[in-house]
Amino acid sequence: MTEYKTEKERILDDKSWWLAKLGESIYHQYRMGQLYSEELKEFGEQIQKLDHRLHELEVLSGARNIYCTCGHEIEKSDTYCGRCGQKLEHVEIDRQDEPCQHCETPLMIGANFCHVCGMRQEEELA
Repeated sequence: MTEYKTEKERILDDKSWWLAKLGESIYHQYRMGQLYSEELKEFGEQIQKLDHRLHELEVLSGARNIYCTCGHEIEKSDTYCGRCGQKLEHVEIDRQDEPCQHCETPLMIGANFCHVCGMRQEEELA
């Protein structure tokens, strides 16, 4: 009986992982404007609210992650990336006057996607 329960738990864990991956894929396609339905819109709006609140909390705490262009997380004090060795230039990110069309967050200059909610902007800026 224990072996059956262990196998069942493993299968349920695997199924949960695959369902999460499916959801991430669908959400990515929704953000790119490739999928649309009223149900997806409702789910997307809820996720955007959560993303926006997470962004607010990161700004308030000052604990925003910084990444090299290769995607490796770096510290503000780093001079070079620990993964790719690239010399790091720490600059303030310029914002533009137009907010995200979906979550109202001020966008980075030239952004085609919002850095908070991930949604594609209807008119690409770059």
